[in-house]
Amino acid sequence: MAIRTTLPRTLLALSALAALALPAPAAAASAHCSPAGCRSYGPAVPLGNGAMRTYAELDGDRPLAVGLSLTGGALDGLPTEPNDGHHCFDRDGDGTIDLATECSDGHENVLALPPALHRLPGMPLRWALVNWNPMGHGPVGVYDRAHFDVHFYLQPKAERDAIRPGPCMILVDCADFATATEPLAPDYLPQDYTDRHLVEPAMGNHLVDPTGPEWHGIPFTRTFIYGAYGARITFLEPMIAVAALDQAAAGTAPGDCSPVKQPAAWQQPGWYPRQYCVRYRPATEEYTVSLEDFARG
Repeated sequence: MAIRTTLPRTLLALSALAALALPAPAAAASAHCSPAGCRSYGPAVPLGNGAMRTYAELDGDRPLAVGLSLTGGALDGLPTEPNDGHHCFDRDGDGTIDLATECSDGHENVLALPPALHRLPGMPLRWALVNWNPMGHGPVGVYDRAHFDVHFYLQPKAERDAIRPGPCMILVDCADFATATEPLAPDYLPQDYTDRHLVEPAMGNHLVDPTGPEWHGIPFTRTFIYGAYGARITFLEPMIAVAALDQAAAGTAPGDCSPVKQPAAWQQPGWYPRQYCVRYRPATEEYTVSLEDFARG
């Protein structure tokens, strides 16, 4: 199938720069401990003029934080095209792909979680997916500002990869769309969340909280999304606008952390966060987006 437009891909060429950009001591070691606990890192992935990687802060067998770290240069030199051509479907059947109308929005980056997290008893999170959306995405007037989608998946990656592109809704296979919109049992649906059928290929359904300020005319800066597929919660997603990172760096954010609304019960028992946080660390010029305040569910 022909591609009508090609996108420049510069991220791989920045891998050497990304390695240099990692703040000490993490560039030389995979873990760092303090009286509050030990932080360990996943492998770095190039982003913009810097890099990103996951991290976990543990206190013995208790998770304190699971997050994403962005080096200072990561917000510079980011792609400006609406998508990277990863997940496309020839909707009009003309034998070509129009990147503007026949591909999912965003630039996709798959990240591994730190090995120490996988060894933690009762930890349901398996891997991470970070999408950079230079123009935001729908719904129009709600999430159409430049932002990062930071997904922490409970679902195995192979199952997520099997959610196919197709002609239904946001370019998703119609059978997979039906699976993605199977309703959760009421006890498993987080408080105030609803299904607006925001299903994407290789991602799943996005359950949203319509009581959030962005749904009431206030410009979006941060929110929390629950992912679903096959009547199960499949990912936890802080969605963070560049504006929120800028506020964190300038010290003008209304607060570091926001609550994560909970379901009455969790299908998969384990550790789940009760807040998500956005911070800037001047000493290392590092931005972090994290899940915190874990409790057994």
